[in-house]
Amino acid sequence: MTGPRELRMTEPLRDILRRAAERLVAVHASEDLDEASLEADLLFGLASGLDRSHVIAAGARPPHADALVAFETLLARRLQHEPLAYILGAREFFGMTFEVGPGCLIPRPETETLVEAALAAITEHPRHRRLVRVADIGTGSGAIALSIAQHAPSTKVYGIDVSGDALKWAARNMRRFALQERVVLLTGDLAEPLSEPIDVLCANLPYVPTDDYEGLPDEIRASEPQIAVEGGPTGIELIARLADQLAAHLAEDCAAAIFELGAGQASWVEELVVKALTAAGRGPLDVRVHRDLRGIRRVVEVRYGYPLPEAREPGA
Repeated sequence: MTGPRELRMTEPLRDILRRAAERLVAVHASEDLDEASLEADLLFGLASGLDRSHVIAAGARPPHADALVAFETLLARRLQHEPLAYILGAREFFGMTFEVGPGCLIPRPETETLVEAALAAITEHPRHRRLVRVADIGTGSGAIALSIAQHAPSTKVYGIDVSGDALKWAARNMRRFALQERVVLLTGDLAEPLSEPIDVLCANLPYVPTDDYEGLPDEIRASEPQIAVEGGPTGIELIARLADQLAAHLAEDCAAAIFELGAGQASWVEELVVKALTAAGRGPLDVRVHRDLRGIRRVVEVRYGYPLPEAREPGA
């Protein structure tokens, strides 16, 4: 008599993956079928050692028994809300592949807006032809710090985090990209570990208010470190503390402070940073707000000491 497993062993891979995608949609209500199909392909690729193009090409054939068993194990983990990036052990960010896992925040696409703003601030800094000192506060996996170091060779980058677990991932990624000579990882609270003036300071600190945190998807609350997501009652408590430290750690003549934040927080963060730098006598201040691909005011940047933009000819 033929059993269920034997029937599945003669079934084309594409049918197995289609049913897996449908199960993922049923469990993860926020996913659509296209997204779930991608996840199923990636999980089978991990189980079988194939890239996605070869998984798709093998769709008409039954899968190998060992690959199918491994896939079902991985699929069960995903159905239990374990983040896909943790299962795969990696996440793409700013054209680079970062190792990630329990203990560090998974890089999000919207954070690329912060990296783009930082790279522009570095390129436009008066010292960009010599050395621009950069700090990434709350570095986590190192995605921001290492992306900046990789794309801006004239930098010395400090990655700081209070979590030793997160810094272990940052160190792995630093070695992965061979950036040990230009990136320094430090353990400590916000900007306190810095011992030299910083020209461009970036921060993707937790900014989700406590009440909103309770309503986040299960896979975030159950898997990713709460310390990297929840930002306190208003969501900007840590950002406010860092704003108070800016004057002590930014270069006096010319610097930029760049913060990622949640929807609706831009005006609050702008006020905090402007107030702190004005009280320290820094200025005149140039405030810029950068929107992410969804149009959300995602990044607030405050500069001082930069050259003024060149005057444009009338009608140019």
